[in-house]
Amino acid sequence: MTDIPTFKLFGEDDPDFQSSLRPDIGYRDWSDLSIEERTNAFKELIHSNILNLDGDAVIETIKYLNYNYLSLCPGKNLHNTPRIDNRGRWNRGELKNSAYKDFTDIFIEEKSSEIVMLMLSKFVKNLIRQNVLERAQQELDTEKKEELIKSAYAGFDRGAKCLNHIFQQFSIRWEVTRGAFVPRQDVKISELIYQPTLEILSDPKWQSVNSDLSKMFDDFQNAKYSECIAKAHSAVQRFLQVIVGEEGKNGKGNFGQLFSEAKMNGLISFNQFTEPVINAIQRYIPSERANNSTAKPAVKEATYSDALLMMNVVMILLQHCLQNLNHGTKTD
Repeated sequence: MTDIPTFKLFGEDDPDFQSSLRPDIGYRDWSDLSIEERTNAFKELIHSNILNLDGDAVIETIKYLNYNYLSLCPGKNLHNTPRIDNRGRWNRGELKNSAYKDFTDIFIEEKSSEIVMLMLSKFVKNLIRQNVLERAQQELDTEKKEELIKSAYAGFDRGAKCLNHIFQQFSIRWEVTRGAFVPRQDVKISELIYQPTLEILSDPKWQSVNSDLSKMFDDFQNAKYSECIAKAHSAVQRFLQVIVGEEGKNGKGNFGQLFSEAKMNGLISFNQFTEPVINAIQRYIPSERANNSTAKPAVKEATYSDALLMMNVVMILLQHCLQNLNHGTKTD
């Protein structure tokens, strides 16, 4: 049997060659990029055509920044553009052009990494079709619900793919997922844990869990590591409340009780391989919450590594539980 030849690019399998073209400079903030790098990144946004996926996404993004951070007024062009033209009509064309100019200026020239990341996160969030997501929330048929969720996130997924390519090329420390901007880590952690888990949690039934996870990621981004650990605990507790049907019942079920109920009802699989891991996680979370979070007087100040480890542990736990729920595993 004749083998089909495969042509390889020059230096394709040579790590030294690859590093000579794109050296490892470590993770960076947006403010570390030069104007030339930002300009190249913006051209990639143009080439990908994601700025035109939704006609109102850019305008709504800049409006959001101006409304919530008026003292900074990041979008000055839009803020100075009359809403009504000389003929008494909605000045849509000029407003759109002004918003695009603000978006471009912030992307390329803004000194604050936080403003740029906030703008980009709000922009991709605006690409989610919320009306379709609301229909998915009401849909009882599983296949139809999955299709609606896929449709609702179609624009978002394209935008996230483009931004992640840009972030990866320029060594930006963040990665876009359906849940939030999360810290960039080893590609295997991202591809095998964060991305698939947050994709499943994009189902509207996990909305409250997603809210807690988003707060957790926000605290991490803002270097509030003790608060991040507290939010991680809350996210797991919320998740357990949802799967055992106790969400919304004030004061119902602490972490240990909820975990025991989930195990008893077969919602979390226990075997010789998973039981030691689950037991360790169950002990680790309350222990770390007591030592590092702001829920009680802190024994020690939480660090970047503490918070990152906590987030990774939580994401692995949620992934385990979701896989068990999806496969309908029951315990004896």
